[in-house]
Amino acid sequence: MLDFFICASTNLLRMYLIYRFVMTFLDRYEGSKGKEILSYVCFYIINTVLFWELHIAWVNVVCNFLGISMVVCFHTKSIKTNLFVTSAIYLITFACDAAVTLPFIYYQDGQSFSQIYAAISVFLFFICELLTEKVVTIHKNTETPQDLPLIFVPICSVVAICLLLYMESFSGIGVAIVSICLLVVNFLMLYLYNYLLHSMAQKYETEMLRQKVQVYSEQLGVILQNEERIKALRHDMKHHLNELILLANKYKVAEIQEYIGQMEEFVRNPKEIISSGNIEIDSILNYMLQKAYRELETVNVKVVLPEKLQHSFDINVILGNLLENAIEAAEKTDEKRLDVNIQMQQGILRIQIENSYNGKPEEKNHRLLTTKEEKELHGIGLRNVRKMVEKYNGIMEVCPHQDMFCVGLILYMS
Repeated sequence: MLDFFICASTNLLRMYLIYRFVMTFLDRYEGSKGKEILSYVCFYIINTVLFWELHIAWVNVVCNFLGISMVVCFHTKSIKTNLFVTSAIYLITFACDAAVTLPFIYYQDGQSFSQIYAAISVFLFFICELLTEKVVTIHKNTETPQDLPLIFVPICSVVAICLLLYMESFSGIGVAIVSICLLVVNFLMLYLYNYLLHSMAQKYETEMLRQKVQVYSEQLGVILQNEERIKALRHDMKHHLNELILLANKYKVAEIQEYIGQMEEFVRNPKEIISSGNIEIDSILNYMLQKAYRELETVNVKVVLPEKLQHSFDINVILGNLLENAIEAAEKTDEKRLDVNIQMQQGILRIQIENSYNGKPEEKNHRLLTTKEEKELHGIGLRNVRKMVEKYNGIMEVCPHQDMFCVGLILYMS
């Protein structure tokens, strides 16, 4: 009975690791979650029952291969991709089983053996999953979703079980109970770690939503102020025209120019720094640049954008993150300088943001690291910028000079 409980526990953890393997290679399934969960439950039940009752190698091979292929088909319709991912996952789990059992057990069909070896095998599978996830995420040129030291948890579990197997003071039941406890600890640790990552992502999304609401609130205030100024100017327009006619009859060109300048100054809203006609992009630029003008000494801005610009949301993600980083870095310097150049020509969007900065930027795996206190939270923002650049097959260059930090982007919007 205890062996069956270990078998069921190890297979449950194995199913979760298979799910993580699939998510490492493929995109998240966007359809019905109920169908996906049901497929894993069916795979788990059939696989556990067949393994426990039959102990026949070819049956286990067929069951595992078809089961993995079934859950993979939820994430891809390509037969070639399905075969590749299924084969890769199965070969890894088969290699872990073989590495644990073959050196110590002479296996024959129908023969049962201690499920302690299955527990060690699933810990090795856990290690392989973490290493694979690390390699794949680096290859994809994205931030790693977990820290490498996480691998030491299953490694320590394997070492602990192996030591207990060779200790005479521990009985088989004692080793089995410890193995079950370690399986539960590993499962809970992995689940809680994923929960923390999910919470971090939600925190970032909530912060982005809060900022977006504040941005649109500010822009709405700017629009209302503009309307009030235009209404006031329109109300007194008859008086302004009479004054201009009087000055024109007297051929006072300088006074006419001065008077028109005063009218223009009256209409201009100091909070409206950018007015390209694209309300979404104007909102984020006005919001961020107002902060720049308050906090910095030198701010140079040049924006040339068409009124109708597609993918404004993606551009706002880029501008919001880059401008926030640039302004906060410039605040810490004596020069306090920010230069922004945004232009759109023939379907190519060029963004160049330069700011004064202190010190040498910290790097990891050829990536710049944020200097903010909540590194994980802001790391998500920087990761989103890179994703947006890749989405448009663009180019992103980071050039730290002696006292100026420059980020240049080229996005092919068409």
